[in-house]
Amino acid sequence: MAEKEGDKEKKENLKLLDKKDGKKRSHDPEFKGPIEDRSCTDIICCLLFVGYIVGMVIVGIVAFVEGDLNRLLLPTDSQGKSCGRDYPDKKYLVFFDITKCVAPTNLAKNFGSPKCHTPQVCVSKCPSKNQPGASVDLNAKDMICKPGITPKDNNIQTKLELVKEGKCAPYYLASSQILYRCIPTGLGNLGQYVTGNSQTGQNVTGTSILEGIKNLKLVMDAQNFGMKVIDDIKAVWYWILIGFILAMVLALIYIVITRWIAGPLIWFTILAVIGLIIFGMYWCFSKFKEINDKGTSKSIELKLTFDLSYYGDYKETWLALGILLTILLVIVLLIVLVLCSRIKIAVEMISEASKALASMLSTLFFPLVPWLLQLVLFFWFVIVLLFLATNGTPNYNIVDVPKNDLYNLTNGSTCDPMTFESKYKNTTASCILMGYKENVHLFRMQIFHFFGWLWIMNFIIALGQCVLAGAFASWYFAFHKPDDVPTLPVLSSLWRTLRYHTGSLAFGAAIIAIVQLIRAILEYIDHKLKEYGQDNKAVKFILCCCKCCFWCLEKCLKFLNKNAYIMIAIYGRNFCTSAKDAFQLLLRNVLRVAAINSVTTFLLFLGKIFVTGLVGVGSYFWFRQIKADDPVSLNYDVVPVVITVIFAYIVSVLFFDVYDMAIDTIFLCFLEDLERNDGSAEKPYYMSKSLQKLLNKENRGSKDNIDAGSDGGEK
Repeated sequence: MAEKEGDKEKKENLKLLDKKDGKKRSHDPEFKGPIEDRSCTDIICCLLFVGYIVGMVIVGIVAFVEGDLNRLLLPTDSQGKSCGRDYPDKKYLVFFDITKCVAPTNLAKNFGSPKCHTPQVCVSKCPSKNQPGASVDLNAKDMICKPGITPKDNNIQTKLELVKEGKCAPYYLASSQILYRCIPTGLGNLGQYVTGNSQTGQNVTGTSILEGIKNLKLVMDAQNFGMKVIDDIKAVWYWILIGFILAMVLALIYIVITRWIAGPLIWFTILAVIGLIIFGMYWCFSKFKEINDKGTSKSIELKLTFDLSYYGDYKETWLALGILLTILLVIVLLIVLVLCSRIKIAVEMISEASKALASMLSTLFFPLVPWLLQLVLFFWFVIVLLFLATNGTPNYNIVDVPKNDLYNLTNGSTCDPMTFESKYKNTTASCILMGYKENVHLFRMQIFHFFGWLWIMNFIIALGQCVLAGAFASWYFAFHKPDDVPTLPVLSSLWRTLRYHTGSLAFGAAIIAIVQLIRAILEYIDHKLKEYGQDNKAVKFILCCCKCCFWCLEKCLKFLNKNAYIMIAIYGRNFCTSAKDAFQLLLRNVLRVAAINSVTTFLLFLGKIFVTGLVGVGSYFWFRQIKADDPVSLNYDVVPVVITVIFAYIVSVLFFDVYDMAIDTIFLCFLEDLERNDGSAEKPYYMSKSLQKLLNKENRGSKDNIDAGSDGGEK
């Protein structure tokens, strides 16, 4: 008994020595994959993570209590009251002078917000035609005026006086309601009726309105485009869903087939991707020749438009796409030629991953769990962020102060909308809502909430990777497959991960989240410098270098973290130790790592493109045929194609990321296998016979061991 304990202590000391010096691991006859006897790791980080989640819940409660989502959902008039809520019979918002909302400098950030420097009033319906504010044909009851102002009769002088005093709108445009805001639709000849408004005292002319309408055209195009896209999705949503399911089936079939014919399928994928690119080149250059032969194409004008047919009618569009596809073809061919000699061992590794996936099909569908968790977390993040953004007290300022004002008012000074009209009757100035004074802690809460989202999101990703790593490692180190593979390997790995290593996953996720937060801060600083017109080339260069460095750092840390999670799943050590072990193992096999990772990443990317390309080409011809059979059924046949392609790519990424995790895990297990074992009867390899042959290795033990270890340890 004492001798056995002495041997056990000797083994532990040997493991510690290997761990300390970074040497190759020694053989352990008792090691058969992910160890069961493990303890909790990184407990302090686990407690911090749980505490941070509690803090995020508190921030969410504060946001829900103090925020008002109606400020975003419902329009707000100049007095800070919500249309449809404070005025139940008045759901729509009208702007007195909409040209002040659609100036080029304000179009992106001010339209439809309280920052429009013009009175805004809730109405029961939007204007139906173009006319001046004091038109003879305009009934007094249809005039749009500030709250509390009601024209008494249809006398033109009375109406003219109200417009001159800024109490009623100076003009009206035929509008339709978009998001409960009256957006002009009928432009017409505005100059004819605006000319008479020169007597109103308002600084409104036909030229100013027409200039504003030019800027408004972009908003109107976006409105029409958005509505048409929604209509197209409603019309063919079931076909988009079928494309989504088809992509899932294709990805699943691809992975399962790779189990038997990995080599031929990989080469077929490479040739198929090259064929799809060549087909795209042929199609683009054919369209270019077709339009060029007709002689009807004009020189393309670069402008922002939401009319998708605008680009398709120009030959330059198809020429540019054809050239881009040609460049892509050259790049793919060069990569294939460079990596051709390394593809053989990568194919064997992919074949091993396919065997693992085929024997544990639950691993293919497990990523749906973290994906749904990420989706729920994202919705929580957005909702709380919206409530935080609607915190604050209303801020009212004076605008449109005339030059010779009787009250010496100043533009931009604070005011009280409830008493302004009664206190300053003889002025055209207005007191309007300019925004909300934020809580002093609001920005801190937003940063806290944003970092929490990054941390939890990366934790969910780490959880998925660690669970899959545990399942694939248990498969690799099962000598007799599938008999030695644990029952329910995914659930077993999930229990081990959550029970013992929540802190380690939170530790790794925090490192990535901190780097991502720094990158977000750099982007925020860059945005603010552009907003304030700071065009310092030295500062821009430094910011660009910092953003590039932190981007590279994030990619490197993600690679290291991924391998650390694999070591955590196998040996159950803390994050830092596992990261060091993974790094040293990869460093000792740096040439193999470079060869395998580069090739397998490229091949899996081609697999994603292959699945996405098949669905994309099929959906293109299908929706094109639907458009041809019934032109009214679709506004843009390209919209459902793009949506289908995006969904297909997301599905392929979900499936092939499992493939990628399987390859990385099996690769690390493969390196461990080479270091621990030598193929003798006492130290047989766990790798498949095909991998042994590729590396000129073999199990030289008894006949039983050779038979058991052949072809990946399968019977």
